[in-house]
Amino acid sequence: MNENEFNNTKQWSDVCVRLLQGPIFEEDNKEIFESLRLWNKDINTYFNVIGLKLFYSDEIDYSYLEQIEDEDGIVINNLNRLLRRHPLTFEVSLVLLILREELDKFEIETINNENLILKESEIADLVEPYYQNNSDNIKYKDMISSSLNYIVNMNFIKRISRREENLQLSTDREFIIRNIIRAKVDASFLKEFKDCLETNKRGE
Repeated sequence: MNENEFNNTKQWSDVCVRLLQGPIFEEDNKEIFESLRLWNKDINTYFNVIGLKLFYSDEIDYSYLEQIEDEDGIVINNLNRLLRRHPLTFEVSLVLLILREELDKFEIETINNENLILKESEIADLVEPYYQNNSDNIKYKDMISSSLNYIVNMNFIKRISRREENLQLSTDREFIIRNIIRAKVDASFLKEFKDCLETNKRGE
């Protein structure tokens, strides 16, 4: 590596560190994202060496790393897996499915470049018709809460902290539903999970 290449690498090394920690979003750090725009090709080439690829487009406001796998889900070239997978329970998968569908509806109905924001109670109402074990209201609400916490940790949604007039934090949490869900919850996931829901209904 010559001196110029080394100096260039220093300019986007912080971006690489942030990507290894999880998805990055333009709204959270515009400076980091601007570096990504400038150096995304070099960053992708760098990560390819260790079996990773960069998911990035000029048309979206988020970016993340993916493990390069073959059609059987095996990491290429016998490299170690660097990115841990998030195991999804049925409940988390169901909530993700609903959020993805709400994003699609929101995009059709909204002209402005606004974020979809949903309250926890609204999400619970949307999920309830598809969830069979909702007879115990307290357990159902706990399930929704824990599923949303898990999805927050995946960086698919972002909690908004609002204070009411009495300066107490709102008990009905609000979340920005991030567009990254579209990339992660793709058409094949939607079809497979909907088929699973139909199978469960027939088995009732």
